Amino acid sequence: MTRTLIHLVRHAEVENPHNIWYGRLEGYVLSERGLRQIEVLGEHFSGHKLEAVYSSPLTRAIQTAEAIAAPHGLEVQVDEEILESEAKLQGRPGDRRLFRNPLNARYFLNPLKPSWGEPYKSTRARMTNAITRMAADHRGGEAVAVSHMTPVLVCRLDYERNPRPPWLAKIPCARASVTTLEFEDGEFAGTQYHPVGSEVT
Repeated sequence: MTRTLIHLVRHAEVENPHNIWYGRLEGYVLSERGLRQIEVLGEHFSGHKLEAVYSSPLTRAIQTAEAIAAPHGLEVQVDEEILESEAKLQGRPGDRRLFRNPLNARYFLNPLKPSWGEPYKSTRARMTNAITRMAADHRGGEAVAVSHMTPVLVCRLDYERNPRPPWLAKIPCARASVTTLEFEDGEFAGTQYHPVGSEVT
């Protein structure tokens, strides 16, 4: 039996003192806690025989990926397909202030789509395509893909045949956590979740 592991890592904590919905915006780097989290992630994967480390093109993901790749002497491979989901409200407050503006109501008319950004089916398609490709390229081995919460959750739910939207699924995906997809002889076999860096204070 050939066992393949694709580790989906949510990037570490970002420096975001004004609680902005940053989406795909650049310029958001890891916080001091985030830097401690990626140290723990690096240690966590140091005992794994990683063949490759992939990353979303956003800086916060690349910083996280570099800490994982460094102990293995690997170069981070940027992959556009594991980019954060598009958000029409990026750059705006990511808390209750968002709902105080009546003009924002139109973005929440259909939370199942969702109407505030990239459709889940679009995120699912590109993430599944990326993971299928990685699993084929590293058959019998292990690889890491550093992405973002919604893409990781949507991807996991798709493999688990769970039709719920990510915000209703009650599946954990903390910052600097690891969601491992297991494949046996090319077929999906299960999921493991590890908090890893999310427990760093």
